[in-house]
Amino acid sequence: MEVSHIKVVSLGHEGGIAKGVIDDLESMGASCTWMDVGRSDFDRTVVDWRSTLSGTHWLILEMSSFGKEVSISSAVGAAMVFAELEGAKTALVVDEGSIMDAERAWGAIVERIRQIGFISMSADGRDMIASMEEVDGSEIGGLLRLRGLVSVVAIMDEGSSLVEIHHNLGVEMGSTAVENLKSMTASMLAGLPSSKYSSEGVRSSAGI
Repeated sequence: MEVSHIKVVSLGHEGGIAKGVIDDLESMGASCTWMDVGRSDFDRTVVDWRSTLSGTHWLILEMSSFGKEVSISSAVGAAMVFAELEGAKTALVVDEGSIMDAERAWGAIVERIRQIGFISMSADGRDMIASMEEVDGSEIGGLLRLRGLVSVVAIMDEGSSLVEIHHNLGVEMGSTAVENLKSMTASMLAGLPSSKYSSEGVRSSAGI
C-alpha cells in the first residue's frame, strides 16, 4: 500500500506532536485531516464522526488530550468510539512534556486500552508511565503489548536513537536512522498498513 493511499485523522493541539506527525505524513503524500481540539470554537457535537473517519487507516491522538478539559477528553473519546465502528486503528503518542493531568490522562487511556492499536513514546514517556504503573521502565513495552493487547508499542530514546518495538510477533531493537519520535511515528504509521506487521515490515517502518 503506497503512502498516498493512507488516510489519517488526528485530534490534538496546535504545536503538539500529533500535528507534527500529521505534517510529516502529509509531506509523504498521505491524505490527512487535522482537528485542533484546543481552539475555543471547537465543537465536537457538530462533527460528523462517521463521515470523517470512514475509510481511515489511523486516528492519531495525544495522551495529553485525555488530561485536559472535559470537553477535549470527551471529543477524543467520541472519536475513538467511531474509529472502532469504522474500522480505523487508534494510534496514541505519549507527549510527556505537555501540560496535563497525567494521572487522569493515563487512567482514561487504560480504560480504553483495548481500542488502541499503536502507541509510541520517548524514553521519558516510558519512565512517566512506569512511575504511574509502579513498575520498572523496562516492563512497559511488554505490559502494554500483553496486558493491554496493543498491537504495536514503539519506544524511542531520542538521545541515543535506540528503538524498542513490541509487536505481535516479538520484540525488535536497534538504532534508527529517523531523527526523532515524531518522525519515527509518522514513518511507522505510513509503513505498517502495507507491512502485514511482519518483523521485517516493523523494522523497516521504524528505520532500523
